[in-house]
Amino acid sequence: MNRSMNSRLRAVHLARSLLLGTALVTSLTGSCSKTSTAAPRVHHATGAVRSLGPGRAYANIAHDDIPGYMSAMTMSFEPQRPAQLDGIEVGDRIAFDFYETEDARRVLTRVEKRR
Repeated sequence: MNRSMNSRLRAVHLARSLLLGTALVTSLTGSCSKTSTAAPRVHHATGAVRSLGPGRAYANIAHDDIPGYMSAMTMSFEPQRPAQLDGIEVGDRIAFDFYETEDARRVLTRVEKRR
């Protein structure tokens, strides 16, 4: 092979490597940019506590309609902080705020007994 042929082959290999590298970087940054940085939407609701999980790790709450979000139903909610469910008992009517995570867990941000 002559020198000009070797130079061309090196240039082709370099161009191919640069193209593949650019495609990889674009692919990686594209997938990272899809990660949500927006704060989750907090919903306000009322309902009745139907049961509490072991160690108060969750509460099953029969919630009333949440206008613009969902109809009344019984669902499981986990506290953002364990102490949020202190003083809450089965049968209590409560007002609460929560958000839903990307993996469909519902997390309580506020819980208070209603009188």
